[in-house]
Amino acid sequence: MEKFVIHSPDPLLRIGKDGRVIYSNETAELFLQEWGITTGEKVPYSIGNIVKRVIARNNPEKTEIKLRKRVYLISFYPLEGEGQVNVYGFDVTNHKKLKEKLLVKERQSDALHNMGRMALRCESLQAFMDESVKLVARTLGVEYSKIMELLPDGNFLLRAGAGWKPGFVGKAIVSGSKEYQAGYTTYSKVPVIVRDFKKEERFSAPSLLREHDVASGISVVIGQMEKPFGILSAHSKKPRKFVADDTYFLNSVAFLISEVIERRHAEEELRQYKEQLEELVKKRTSELIRTNERLIEEIAGRKQVEKALQNNVYFLETFLDAIPSPVFYRNLVGIYQGCNEIFAREVLGLPKEKVIGHSMFEFREQFSDETLKDSTFYDRMLLEEGRSIPHELKVRCAIDGKERDFLAHKATYSSVSGDIIGIVGVMLDITERKKAELALLKTEEIRKKEIHHRIKNNLQVISSLLSLQAEHFSDREVRESFQDSQNRVISMSLIHEELYKTGETGNFETFDFKAYIQKLANELFTSYVVGNQDIHLKLDLESVFLGMDTGIPLGIIINELVSNSLKHAFPGGRGEIQIRLHRIGSGKVECEDKNTGRCETYKFLLAVSDNGIGLSGKIDFRHTSSLGLQLVNILVEQIDGSIELVRGAGTEFKIKFRENA
Repeated sequence: MEKFVIHSPDPLLRIGKDGRVIYSNETAELFLQEWGITTGEKVPYSIGNIVKRVIARNNPEKTEIKLRKRVYLISFYPLEGEGQVNVYGFDVTNHKKLKEKLLVKERQSDALHNMGRMALRCESLQAFMDESVKLVARTLGVEYSKIMELLPDGNFLLRAGAGWKPGFVGKAIVSGSKEYQAGYTTYSKVPVIVRDFKKEERFSAPSLLREHDVASGISVVIGQMEKPFGILSAHSKKPRKFVADDTYFLNSVAFLISEVIERRHAEEELRQYKEQLEELVKKRTSELIRTNERLIEEIAGRKQVEKALQNNVYFLETFLDAIPSPVFYRNLVGIYQGCNEIFAREVLGLPKEKVIGHSMFEFREQFSDETLKDSTFYDRMLLEEGRSIPHELKVRCAIDGKERDFLAHKATYSSVSGDIIGIVGVMLDITERKKAELALLKTEEIRKKEIHHRIKNNLQVISSLLSLQAEHFSDREVRESFQDSQNRVISMSLIHEELYKTGETGNFETFDFKAYIQKLANELFTSYVVGNQDIHLKLDLESVFLGMDTGIPLGIIINELVSNSLKHAFPGGRGEIQIRLHRIGSGKVECEDKNTGRCETYKFLLAVSDNGIGLSGKIDFRHTSSLGLQLVNILVEQIDGSIELVRGAGTEFKIKFRENA
């Protein structure tokens, strides 16, 4: 117990009635040092009086002593019959601070409560702000408090204040620059505390604060950070350290002010809206009375319109049923919205009620996959490109179970607003017409075949006549002219022979140009190469089918160029002639096709060359007296082609032309 008393953290003293210290533990030595005494010496006069009073009355007493920024509660207990007093000390510093903090909290809470009551009691917003700044100044114990309203130009107006000199409130303007506390608070968006403006480095004190000798201050934003109403501030003439509780209190006040401002603005807007609403109600009531009168008239008219519309619908259904061809209309996703009886009964074998509302893809027995694919393709072309192309469809009709051919004509239909909402179609039965066309086509094929055969025979007769006529002339040039003419006739005759043979496979319009060139070249070599001449032919040909309009001019061109080479290129009787034909490109052009509306054209290169003595550089093949070259230029232009002469070790003519697929 003795050690406990000696080392106790609480001070313990024993003092006699004469005021002398009889005993002191280690902690109590601080008191003796503060009093400037030691054990055995007298305590200060005030402490000695308390000791005498406690012994005399035999009743304990308590008092507080402040020692080196600490506060102690000192208890004096008398020892009966001994004339001494035990003195016990307890450190109550934290307790005192907590008590003071609670008092501040209580005072601030009361202030906020009073502000809430003021918000309900004050008739105007200005009166509320005036009372609020006074309450802030009293609660924080400062000389000045103010509300700065943010103006549209970015500066601040001293809207309400407490403690300021007359003539400032309502008139003083402070710059909104962040070089001053108000602007800096708005810029930083957090509470700003200034302990001493003389030492402040973030911003300066405006003239308003300098004129009032302000030393310290705290400011917070009123309202939302994105669109604040202004700044709430409190200022003191003496340097002061504002604490977190002060910031919390000022923020709470700013929040209440902001809520009141918003409520007042809302009330004003509500009042104006109420007045406008009352006026609008009067206006609308009058309008409703007039509208009601017109509505009664419109209802009567609408009934007549509905009756007429019902008659039109009945007429439309009757009209569709009277059309002797299947008619239908679908929405944009292929669901039937209506049809006539022929389409429902004869094509699908169902009543109209079981067709409407169903997709065309549900009727697989009548519509094959190919038919659905074609129909979808032309529907998309109609909707996307606006082109309505009649197209053929094969449909297995329910009335007899046979597959029939139809020609479908389609168009879009729109809503009242002009938006396309579906497709209407009419199907013409062309089964019998197709049979007649097929029979006619066979007759036409036979006729074309006979024509080509007769033309070929006639051209061969002409060739024979030219050959016979040439024998009556002894002049070499005349005989060569007859031979050239005979070869030209043969080139045309061979084309009709190829068309005649190709027609056996069902096409009289085109022929195999590769086979034709081979025959033509052989005919020319047979005609010109005689004796011991060693002239060879080299062919590099791609299989190509051409029409007469392109093939005949090209045949004559090849005839002229090969003939020229055979006659003039090889004076020594030795050499080689080469004919090349290749496709060099393809692409789409603007032309119409009866089914797809488009066609393709291919670009070809025809080259006729020899390794003979070459064409003289003085000869311009485009402007020459040679009948053969003149004919070549005319025929190239006729087929919209181009020709190029390549000079070098021999002669080469390159001809580029196009032909539809």
